[in-house]
Amino acid sequence: MPLMRSMHLAKFVAEMVSSFTLSLSVLKTVDLNDITLLTPKRIMHFRILFEAILEYPENLVWNIFTRAAVTPELESFRQGLEFFIKEYIVKTNKDLTQKFKLAKRALNNVEGILM
Repeated sequence: MPLMRSMHLAKFVAEMVSSFTLSLSVLKTVDLNDITLLTPKRIMHFRILFEAILEYPENLVWNIFTRAAVTPELESFRQGLEFFIKEYIVKTNKDLTQKFKLAKRALNNVEGILM
């Protein structure tokens, strides 16, 4: 997929997730833990997606990631999310460190308490 189309798709998915039309769990088939599957194009696509999500207000970020926390079957997906954001986003964009910490806490929010 051309980079521009990938960027638009990532931003569209971020908007759908932030409006709660889609859940992050739609990405559960993508193994974000396996660095052998993460090509540079895939990394760029998911960086754009997660950076767009992390730009939203804190309460919205909390609620987006909490939705993925309440399903026990998504444990490996949550680990993949945490790994990817830490390795490919926070290391290059220190401004998102606080939002990453919030998202990490929300991924462990098994009670599903929303803000």
